[in-house]
Amino acid sequence: MQQIIKSKILSNLPGLVHGVSTRLGGEPPYYNNLSKHVGDDIETVMKNREKFCGTLGIDITRLVHANQVHSANVNVISAPGLYKNCDALITAEENLYLVISVADCLPVMVYDKTKRVIANIHSGWRGTQLGISRAAVEKMMAEFGSLPEDLSAFIGPGISVENFEVDRDVAEIFESRYVKKKTAEKYSVDIKQCVYDELLSCGIIMENIEVSPYCTFSQKDYLHSYRRDREASGRMFAVIGMKKITI
Repeated sequence: MQQIIKSKILSNLPGLVHGVSTRLGGEPPYYNNLSKHVGDDIETVMKNREKFCGTLGIDITRLVHANQVHSANVNVISAPGLYKNCDALITAEENLYLVISVADCLPVMVYDKTKRVIANIHSGWRGTQLGISRAAVEKMMAEFGSLPEDLSAFIGPGISVENFEVDRDVAEIFESRYVKKKTAEKYSVDIKQCVYDELLSCGIIMENIEVSPYCTFSQKDYLHSYRRDREASGRMFAVIGMKKITI
């Protein structure tokens, strides 16, 4: 298995840098954890980040973070740093690398090859239900004139429908086509399909949308999962950025 997960679609686009870290490497109990907020040793976390960024050829000082509050808030940014009260980041600036931290929620990366604009979206069940992917795509269209036919999207690894078990109150806020009854009180919700359909409804061409087959919950030795490991879970980084295209 690859230490960094990449999209076939995004890998074919010039000047684009992207990847999703995994659990491989690092030190127990958190292994290859890239978050400072799970109780892991900070020095270890920074070593893991530097290794991840170094493999991708990214300057760690050029990272851009959202503080991720399970909202549908989208920020257009032009400088590195931490941006509060948002779950999606958009930029048209080169040499900025948008980071989403995940351990079951979906990272959703979008790239406009014509306008050269990128978005990175944190889509947990709350953000998915609030339509955060649509909000980000519509912001790209409104702020930068992006056209749906120019967009490519990668829905990264997240929890599968088989393992995303919820109570009735959560199941009821989703359309019935995304919900499957498991027991009298338990249901499963297909978050990946929700996001995929939302991107299609924004006008993105089917052939330009890629969905990772990996389930964070079931790939125990490969991916972090908060639902599986709770407080012992680390976090993965999903990152996307643009380098200058030289002709």
